[in-house]
Amino acid sequence: MAKLTRTVNYSDFRWEEYVLTEEELAQWKTGDEDIQQEIIDDADWDLVRDKPIDDYGDVEFVDDEDGK
Repeated sequence: MAKLTRTVNYSDFRWEEYVLTEEELAQWKTGDEDIQQEIIDDADWDLVRDKPIDDYGDVEFVDDEDGK
């Protein structure tokens, strides 16, 4: 049996955003990194754009009948 094989690396770049409430904005502006991280962790992010990328490797021919 002969076949072609290859590897494929799929990546998906995503752009997400979260609109801060007035209270979150005031907390963010304090500069407290713990509070900022908490806001980031609790945010309900919205997808605004994505870009899938395919990276195909070289095709390899495999002929199993040569081994018989």
